[in-house]
Amino acid sequence: MAKKKTVKKKTVAKKAVKAKVAKKAVAKKAVKKTVKKVAKKAVKKVAKKAVKKTAKKAVKKVAKKAVKKVVKRTAVKVANPVAALAPAKKKIKIKSPLSKKELKKFRAVLMDKRRSLIGDMNGMESGSLGRNLQESSGDLSNAPTHPADIGSDNFEQEFTLGLLESERVLLLEIDNAIGRIDGGTYGVCLGTGKPIGKARLTARPWCKYGIEYKKMIEQGLVRPGEESFGD
Repeated sequence: MAKKKTVKKKTVAKKAVKAKVAKKAVAKKAVKKTVKKVAKKAVKKVAKKAVKKTAKKAVKKVAKKAVKKVVKRTAVKVANPVAALAPAKKKIKIKSPLSKKELKKFRAVLMDKRRSLIGDMNGMESGSLGRNLQESSGDLSNAPTHPADIGSDNFEQEFTLGLLESERVLLLEIDNAIGRIDGGTYGVCLGTGKPIGKARLTARPWCKYGIEYKKMIEQGLVRPGEESFGD
């Protein structure tokens, strides 16, 4: 009987040990699950914070850009209110309505006019400068002495200088017209984009405006330099 009691006690002790081990295993599993849950929550919080920070940075960048744009627009308005209200003009390139043969013909006419103009300008400059050089060198043999003659001479020099200035302007217009021929936009009104009449081009081959737009300029409705068409 004593032996049986001892065996029973050992069995009970073993069962108790096993139960304790089982409880410990269950506790470990529970701890692991808890740790995993806590870790997941922590990761989610960190991820949310990172996303919020990134979003805030993106919003700040967008806001800064928007502010810069507003500041620029405001600066333009303060500097030039009319220019700020008017949309920025972009020049539109329109091809010439003239054929290659016609363009070649007008180019030849313009080149002839250019050569003639340069010759006239050189003649006027040499005449005016030659007279000035004579006076500056002290050669007064051909210099006028009568007050009326001196006044007439001064008037001629001023008149010659005025002609030279107008010829220079015309020369520039001719060069621009040749540039439009080379660029393929000759014969197009720079103000309206419409073809310039051939009769007008024949009379003034260097013209850059049609008759209608030219009249608008003369009436003060538009200003030269506000062209929307061209190179």
